[in-house]
Amino acid sequence: MRKIWGVGKVFVILLSLLAVTVATGYFLPKYAFEISLVLTAVGAIVTVVTLLGLHTNIGRIISGVSKGISTAQSRALSELKVPVLIATEQGEIVWYNPSFEEDIPDATQVVGKNVDKVFGLSFRNELRDGKTEISLGDRIFSVTDSNVDGEGTPLKIYYLFDITELRNIADEYAATRPVVAIVALDNIDEIMKNAKDSEIASFRSEVQKKIEGFVSHVSSICRKLSGDRYIMVMEERHFHALGEHGFNVLDRVREIKFGDSNATLSIGVGIGGADLLECSEMANQALEMALGRGGDQAVVKLPNNEYKFYGGVAGAIEKHNKVRARIIANSLKGLITSSSNVVLMGHRFADLDALGSCIALASAAKSLGKDAYIVLDRSKTMAEPLYKRAETLESECNILSGEEVLPLIDKETLLIITDVHRPSFLDCPEIYNHCTNVVVIDHHRKAVDYIDDAVLFYHETAVSSTCEMVTELMQYMCPKAIGQLEAEALLSGIMLDSRNFVLNTGVRTFEASATLRNRGADPVTVKKLFAGSMDAYKLRAEIVGSAVLYDEDCAIAVNETANAVSRVASSQAADELLGISGVLGSFVLCKYGSEVNISARSLGGMNVQIIMEKLGGGGHRTMAACQLSVDSFGAATEKLKAAIDEYKKETRKKG
Repeated sequence: MRKIWGVGKVFVILLSLLAVTVATGYFLPKYAFEISLVLTAVGAIVTVVTLLGLHTNIGRIISGVSKGISTAQSRALSELKVPVLIATEQGEIVWYNPSFEEDIPDATQVVGKNVDKVFGLSFRNELRDGKTEISLGDRIFSVTDSNVDGEGTPLKIYYLFDITELRNIADEYAATRPVVAIVALDNIDEIMKNAKDSEIASFRSEVQKKIEGFVSHVSSICRKLSGDRYIMVMEERHFHALGEHGFNVLDRVREIKFGDSNATLSIGVGIGGADLLECSEMANQALEMALGRGGDQAVVKLPNNEYKFYGGVAGAIEKHNKVRARIIANSLKGLITSSSNVVLMGHRFADLDALGSCIALASAAKSLGKDAYIVLDRSKTMAEPLYKRAETLESECNILSGEEVLPLIDKETLLIITDVHRPSFLDCPEIYNHCTNVVVIDHHRKAVDYIDDAVLFYHETAVSSTCEMVTELMQYMCPKAIGQLEAEALLSGIMLDSRNFVLNTGVRTFEASATLRNRGADPVTVKKLFAGSMDAYKLRAEIVGSAVLYDEDCAIAVNETANAVSRVASSQAADELLGISGVLGSFVLCKYGSEVNISARSLGGMNVQIIMEKLGGGGHRTMAACQLSVDSFGAATEKLKAAIDEYKKETRKKG
């Protein structure tokens, strides 16, 4: 302790105050003087007793400090150039060395205070791990502690190491880490197909100005790689400055119009890599993810395979070139012929698109001389009319459960996954875990947890359905394998996901449908596959009637009925709710087991896939879903509303 007033000095002061009180009270009435004298005397006695107790307690603490620390240790701590202080077990500071007084602001005022009040409310809790950091003024200290037994008064010694310079160096190092961004024009081949060379040059020049302008206010390198790709290299601090604008270059480029089309960009960013090469690889993976989600967006890949998404306003651009489909068809044909057998599987609660594409590909595998097995949980499917029709026609479709297929799998088995690309959404994930040769065919926007070990990953977000993709593949693989059942199965999947040729349709959609019609597909029979029971119709009407509007443009309905037709009725009700004027997105909640399922639909004015992704689900821009592990519809509705609000906030910010 630097200064401790003795009890004698305090006593002299009290006597002086008592004398002044007596002198002043002489001029008061006698009874007032006596009362004042008594109160003053009592106050003086209480103060002296308290000071005596405090003096004894301080003496005991100091005695504990002196006994707990030897003279050599005390001298060493005093001469140590590192700030040191000693506190009681309760956290009261009782001593500090000269270095503490020199290095710490207001050090002379800390004696008697609690360390938690001086250094932060959770200081001692954080030190339970043996080390913590504190900020005092403009300096940063690393703090460690040790215990000392002060003969009945346990003490703690705190050592404060100045790491300000080291922290500044570390921050500067982190701020200068490299970031690589690769920018690609999504649709230049489509919108410039019939343009003149001079128009193409002008268009590319305008796009390049927008891209260069995006990074012009920060220190960076921006270079053109090819006709439609650019690379940017910058420090991490400058990338964060760009991120504050939310990648507004996407909006600026989208304003560039050529004919009837608008230009769109996809950006892949790699950040946090060990070096430039790793950041470049991460940027390419992020760009692939952006293109797999339909383009017109920026994707940032972080360490540990984490992604952040920006944009995604425009729909995917249809590509008329079928070269890729022909290449994929030849590769798939080779994989089938080299396999021992083929297993086909869609997503949980398989719909007409998933089952229809499996039926067609099973026929192709059999035409190539391979046994084919379709995995389907009959108790959890929304394509019951289709598989029953297959059974009625006594087709060669081997539709089995996952348990029945598992024993048939060997090292040469080829697993073809359709209409899904996420392992957690598969009809039977165990089959995927047992197969080494995997093919994925899907049209949904790419999710972060996609199947990344597939030998063939055919992914097109611009097409209407997986059945459309399979129709194209089979024309190059084995067109004769498309019989009437296969044609009707494929057409039903196209009609389902395109909402009867209303959404996500392009030239290729109608070409595929015409091919299926030529192969014997009967539209009337296909229409019957969508027919439901009277109970389903009544339930659908009941769900639509219970819908309420949220935030003026979102229809939310709850289906409290749990039966065999509940899930199908919920999906159909979500479609019907879009017919209400002003509704951009519809959401129907239904209970299945311990989860609440949400079917989300839109006509393109709202990206329901992003909303469902916020709740752990996914899907397509106009058709998505998720499953929530919550106890009640009320809790699920609140989560849904929060996701809608977050989506709208992000959309307004980008706009």
